[in-house]
Amino acid sequence: MDSVARLLLVDDDPFALETLSEALGKANFETDVVPNGAAALQKIEQESYDLLITALSMEPMDGITLLGRAREIEPTLPSIVVAADPSQEGAVKAMRAGALDYLAKPFHVDDLASAARRCLARARTTQGDDDAKIEDTRSRAGAGEFEELIGSNPRMQRIYSLIRTVAPAGSTVLITGESGTGKERIAAAVHRRSKRSDKPFVRVNCSAFAEGVLESELFGHEQGAFTGAVKARMGVFRKADGGTLFLDEIGDLPMATQVKLLRVIQERELQPVGGDSAVPVDVRLIAATNHDLSADVRDGCFREDLFFRLNVIPVHLPPLRERPDDIPHLAEHFLEKYCALCSKEVRGFTERAFSMMERYVWPGNVRELENAIERAVVLSQEEIIDLSDLPAEIRGTAGTIDGSFQLNTVKLS
Repeated sequence: MDSVARLLLVDDDPFALETLSEALGKANFETDVVPNGAAALQKIEQESYDLLITALSMEPMDGITLLGRAREIEPTLPSIVVAADPSQEGAVKAMRAGALDYLAKPFHVDDLASAARRCLARARTTQGDDDAKIEDTRSRAGAGEFEELIGSNPRMQRIYSLIRTVAPAGSTVLITGESGTGKERIAAAVHRRSKRSDKPFVRVNCSAFAEGVLESELFGHEQGAFTGAVKARMGVFRKADGGTLFLDEIGDLPMATQVKLLRVIQERELQPVGGDSAVPVDVRLIAATNHDLSADVRDGCFREDLFFRLNVIPVHLPPLRERPDDIPHLAEHFLEKYCALCSKEVRGFTERAFSMMERYVWPGNVRELENAIERAVVLSQEEIIDLSDLPAEIRGTAGTIDGSFQLNTVKLS
């Protein structure tokens, strides 16, 4: 790591807090400790952390509730849940709440330090840190120089070609597609091949904040601009200055904020909330949405002038059900990724597991597939993932399979 990672530890057991803080300090982490969820949320609002580690059972706010509320404040903050419950149910609840890892007591403090390093590595991978990548890119069919993208489907190949063309140009890009199709990965790929690749790539989910909070997140605010503004904040536009700003879920942007965003795009300057003077900014804008913005314009809930400003280079990602030939490649990639992250040895899938994955419609697209493979790796007790290791909704398509189906192993390529 280039700098010491900052960890926030939350537990209502003072002895546990002291022990874990001391051990993680010896492992070269910087730690802050708080005794409850409310104090943790206050810390997350005021400070910047690289990882949240929370106990599961606390009063009055438990760890699962804390994770949900923490994600509202800082959507990209990775987390680990520590619990006395060794059951699979506890692990699944934690993963569904957004935790990257789940440790059941008793465990050695070195296990927690190792888990923290894995989660930080995974968070950097998600944020596009090439040095933190774990996966072996040689196994990715059709990826070529697009290490973060997987797929040999002709529609995906056309998107790769478009990225090669538009990335150096600096034009605004609008990425559309259903939730979970990989819009953020496309944005990261454009940034990494742009002339701004050595500058920040900053992302924000426009649907994750209330209107007033969103404007502060985007444009920043001055100290005392509103109740609770105890210090000035620069906002993501200024954090991305010289680089790329990725605005996800742009279709959820409130109308009043759309007006202010349009002004920033046109004038290349912004005015922080509560500020009196304009601040110049230089960013490349990439936006993404699962909405049909053309329909939203017709319905009067999205500004037409902003739509045209954003839709300079349109990129549409197909849903996973329209490129089933990519499912095996994606499944193998995620299997390797989570085996490395979880330190498990799972060699592949049974043939019927692969068959069901290819026949399932994947309403959650690539994100749902990734979650299914992660769950299978975490919970599997065997070296081969079978149909029983996959979520129930995928297994529900198994009724059409003949009972004599052979359980042949499909090994990784």
